[in-house]
Amino acid sequence: AEYGIAAHWKYKEGKPLDDDAKFAWIRQLMEHQKELRDPTEFLETVKLDLFGDEVYVFTPRGDVKALPKGSTPIDLAYAVHSSIGDHCSGARVNGMIVPLRYQLRNGDTVDIITSPNQKPNKDWLALVKTAKARTKIRYLLRKEQRERAIGLGKDILEKGLRKRGLSLTRSDKELDHVARELRLGDSDELIIQVGYGKVTVTQVLEKLLPDDVKKAEAEKEKSEG
Repeated sequence: AEYGIAAHWKYKEGKPLDDDAKFAWIRQLMEHQKELRDPTEFLETVKLDLFGDEVYVFTPRGDVKALPKGSTPIDLAYAVHSSIGDHCSGARVNGMIVPLRYQLRNGDTVDIITSPNQKPNKDWLALVKTAKARTKIRYLLRKEQRERAIGLGKDILEKGLRKRGLSLTRSDKELDHVARELRLGDSDELIIQVGYGKVTVTQVLEKLLPDDVKKAEAEKEKSEG
């Protein structure tokens, strides 16, 4: 596949390319693959960069950037630098403010506007055309979702353990054991899965305090009977 891509470039350009140029695209794909868990997403990123016409735009410094047709300022922002893409809040095209959904045209001079408070959202996925932009956005969305799950999972577990006179900090080793019992690796992953709602506090307590849980269930059945 690598030689096929290199051969295609050589034919298209009509001149030989050095090894770095030949395989730069392949190396970039390998970097994207590290951030993608789903194989279908990886194939999608390959198709996005392989097919479609290109548009050539200028940065304010006069640098030329080649992007797939239909690309938006978000694509350019990520092409310049990942941190610029992450904080892209708008763009000025040929001196005029444009929305992020604006499709870039050949010859546009694009000045990316950033804000420290701006961050990617899921709507951006419908706006971008490049593999890099799509990969970075998905990665950050998952990271943000994971962080929310950690906070929520800690709150849920803390409340459940407190009722039993326990706390998260005092139960780290025990929670690691519970995580292994539930095939989740460690306590951090256990907390995340509780936050996602895939593991309940009851399941944790059944592993952590099996005798107490059985006793509570027996008392409950007795009172109901």
